[in-house]
Amino acid sequence: MSASFFSDTVPLILIVDDDEVIRLLLRQFLEGEGYRVDEAVDGQQALHKLTAESSFDLIIMDIAMPGADGPAVCQSITSSIDNAPPVLMITALDDEAFVDRSYQAGAVDYIRKPIHWSVLKNRIRYILGSHRAKLELEFLSRQYEMILDAAANGICGVDEHQIISYINPAGLAMLGYDQEALSGVPYSQVFKVSMPGSEEFDLDCCPFFHDDTMIASRHFDEVRMLRQDGTSFPADFRATPILRREKVAGGVIVFQDVTERQQAAEMIRYMANHDSLTNLPNRNYLRKRLPQAISLAMRHDRLLCLLFVDLDRFKPINDTYGHGIGDIVLRKVAQRLTKILRSSDSVCRLGGDEFVILLESASAVEGAELVAEKAIETLNEPIEAGDHICYIGASIGISIFPRDCEDAETMLRNADIAMYEAKQQGRNRWQRFTGKERPMATF
Repeated sequence: MSASFFSDTVPLILIVDDDEVIRLLLRQFLEGEGYRVDEAVDGQQALHKLTAESSFDLIIMDIAMPGADGPAVCQSITSSIDNAPPVLMITALDDEAFVDRSYQAGAVDYIRKPIHWSVLKNRIRYILGSHRAKLELEFLSRQYEMILDAAANGICGVDEHQIISYINPAGLAMLGYDQEALSGVPYSQVFKVSMPGSEEFDLDCCPFFHDDTMIASRHFDEVRMLRQDGTSFPADFRATPILRREKVAGGVIVFQDVTERQQAAEMIRYMANHDSLTNLPNRNYLRKRLPQAISLAMRHDRLLCLLFVDLDRFKPINDTYGHGIGDIVLRKVAQRLTKILRSSDSVCRLGGDEFVILLESASAVEGAELVAEKAIETLNEPIEAGDHICYIGASIGISIFPRDCEDAETMLRNADIAMYEAKQQGRNRWQRFTGKERPMATF
């Protein structure tokens, strides 16, 4: 992670599980990865620790616990604690209802038992990175708001004859005028304002001069204002009448250029739905997009194909060359997968070395199989990363709506099951979902 106000802190992770063996295994693994670790045996103890200690960066919680189960505890955490840390659920159950409840309660993700430690490691790194990026954006947003509050807005005084009597330097700069140019000019010739969605700059921003019934302050949120040179900018705009003996004797106009605020809001929306490493849509985007795509496929009576892509031989690259080289490989994987798709199709990064391809343009199952073959072919080509030549591959699971699933969660799970089967059959291949569940194992 780049230098930031979090850069010197070691993440603190809370393990919540009633199984002492699981807690021990998780603690040994997490401490081996350099994290600080605390434990709770149940939800009540976890809530107590969270109340007493506000610096947890992540909670890893078992879904099935005696008393209050994981989803119930997660609901309590997210509803009662401000800026609650993200919750990663762990389950040995193949219970869709538990998983749905976990997401509804605010969990950010889940993994299955038996735990694949490499998957857990990358999942934790992704969650922590995303959470800290969110906190940084919130911190910067608060700082930005403080700066805006302290900055000088544009301020203009209008006399009883509707003539501009005063405008401050900030207002002059925003509108592109100098002081002399506005001497003796009516406000209506300078303040050209349009409502959102309109291209007509004909809004009367001081209606109280013309209508005695409209003597309240008028606030226009994110209108557009014309500059002297004909360009425009988004602004928050307020006009307040000056009353004398209940008659309008002038007005005060206060306005602010909100271009940067809009850009910041757009950036926050973008980052919430995109992976910061590859710029691909992320798990959050897929969770919203997949149900929409299923609804469209159902409405138009067509197929929807989902390919779950898990890279082969990626872990040795990270272990041998370091995560910097691994990140380069992931970015190039994202570029290669994007290039093989049509504009109507998309690829998302779920986290770690897992990707999902969503095919909305396939007219037949064979189209999904062809894309899977192309993906494997392009990922088998050597990848140049720094001074290294890296060789990976991909195991791909394919799920088809409506042939083997009825909803988004089932579709994603079926593709994951098929991908697991492809790995079991030797990796570097694709596999359609056949209805065969993953084998379950216990510690």
